[in-house]
Amino acid sequence: MDTFAASSGPDPEDKDDRFASARPAEPTIKGFTPWQLAASAVGVVFLAVSMWAILAALDEPDIGVLFLLPTLACAGALYAVSVRRRTREGVVADLAEALARHIGVPDASYLDVDARQWQGGWVGVPHVLNIQYPTEVDDSAPDWAAGIAEAVHHELEQQYTVGRHNIRGHRLTLRDPTRTGGSLTPEPAARAERARDAVRRALPEKVARPVPTQPDLSSWLVPLGVDATGTRVGWNLAAPQGHLLVLGRSGAGKRVLLTGIVVEAAARGWPVWIIDHRRVDLLGVRDWPNVQIVASTLDDQIVVLNQAWREMEGRVALIESGSSRAELEPLVVVIHHFREFATAVADAANRAGQGPAAASLAHDRVTDLLRHGRQVNVYVVLSMQRADDPLLREENRDDLGAVVALGRLDSRVASALWGSDRPTEPAEPVPGRATVQSGDAKPVLIQCYWTPDPREARRVDDEQDIYLLDALRPSLVTHPVLHVQRSRALADSPEASWRVNLNADLAEGYGASTSGLADWSRARTSGGSSAAASTQVETAGWSEMVMVSQLQAGSLARLDDDTGWVIIEQVEPIQNDGTKLLIRWRGNEGAGSQVVSRTRAVRIRHLNDGIY
Repeated sequence: MDTFAASSGPDPEDKDDRFASARPAEPTIKGFTPWQLAASAVGVVFLAVSMWAILAALDEPDIGVLFLLPTLACAGALYAVSVRRRTREGVVADLAEALARHIGVPDASYLDVDARQWQGGWVGVPHVLNIQYPTEVDDSAPDWAAGIAEAVHHELEQQYTVGRHNIRGHRLTLRDPTRTGGSLTPEPAARAERARDAVRRALPEKVARPVPTQPDLSSWLVPLGVDATGTRVGWNLAAPQGHLLVLGRSGAGKRVLLTGIVVEAAARGWPVWIIDHRRVDLLGVRDWPNVQIVASTLDDQIVVLNQAWREMEGRVALIESGSSRAELEPLVVVIHHFREFATAVADAANRAGQGPAAASLAHDRVTDLLRHGRQVNVYVVLSMQRADDPLLREENRDDLGAVVALGRLDSRVASALWGSDRPTEPAEPVPGRATVQSGDAKPVLIQCYWTPDPREARRVDDEQDIYLLDALRPSLVTHPVLHVQRSRALADSPEASWRVNLNADLAEGYGASTSGLADWSRARTSGGSSAAASTQVETAGWSEMVMVSQLQAGSLARLDDDTGWVIIEQVEPIQNDGTKLLIRWRGNEGAGSQVVSRTRAVRIRHLNDGIY
């Protein structure tokens, strides 16, 4: 499994300094020690033998034997008790060591664990535990005592509850409410079930996507989520098979996961092309910097897939001509709901009167991208609902470097995905809960990062989500927006439309609505002559993404969906805040001002020398 390096733990020297003034706990007196009991057994044996020898010397051997046998039995009982006491002390010592690591004290000598009321079996299990700990331990957390009970549960395989927590006296009493016998060596099945329960409890139900650091941005490991230990698990594009497969039923969290992958790829300065067959799932990242195109109509989706294949072939030609793969930046192609997309392409080809080769265009192009794309840094993210889909052939699975299965999968799907190595514990029906396998590593259960939908966050004006999105937004726009550019040939029939789509290209800038791509740069208007004039201005010229700090007076910019296209009148810095700017603007519906982050990416439109 591809994971990020975990941060180092606290320095052991800090722990020693913290407990420099603490004293080891005084052990609780619990009767005779095992050594004393063993010594008593030896003494009883010596006494019995001596008495037998004396009686034998007095010609009373029968009386000596009658005295010897019960005395030896008593000595054997004492020795057995000493062995059991020694075994129980070993159990308590191991428990103390585990609690010392859990609490954070230097060693077990700082704890006094008094185990009482042992029941069940030869060794048994204590039903009452009194734990005395140093005053330096921070026990102020509300769930501190419950955490100790959980640690004891993990060590002894028995459920304990908090009987009493004397905070002033730094003493915790745990009780076993079941009062049933237990075994210190449970069956393997019970231990496996206990381990699975621990994993389920350790995973949170929601984890916000962390803001990438500078080392993260230079890495090809895209974070997906965290496992039960808190370690980040990611998709490694530099793996031998670099492509990613995302599986899951509706509502399992595919859209949120794909949004996060797109955001991470864009933050690294990589171009992202998206085929969104559901049309609205990934609508929120249409305006995201370095996301060059989000194809929502079937015609545009065919063009984008065909262009991705052409891009791969062009890069192969560059490698053949002597270029290095290191010179080619990664291109991430996201295909959301591949099954529905491939079916729609086949239906369109049949309506156009094309043959079987055209009907399998989507599958053939994706197969080629999976097979050869990684060699020229073209990476595919496939989204599907089932792993046993006939479209996903065996050779396709061999080209997938990572698989993310969201939610619970039935046994047939799990067997098709992992075979005999399928995980024993499937993901729970929690949004974002997934089983991840990278390469040949064993599957691991994770909670995927939650990434806000930019469009939804703006619509509901969620300040926390907007703040996170501003932090995730790339500080540098490296790739222009693309639109589908078709020839002006007549497309008055399905056959003609099919040929036009296969010959179409991707061009920089925002295209007019006649291109077949929805013009998302068009502002809202309120009718009348002003609306017509606004539409005329917006469909002319070409657009690009720039940072807010690059805006100038007179720029035609689109700050957000509410203001639409406006003329920038003034750009002023905010006093004592070098991260924001005050923008004064004028639009069709009046004038206003807005405080915007300097690093936010916005669209500006050029009205001169427009060619699109």
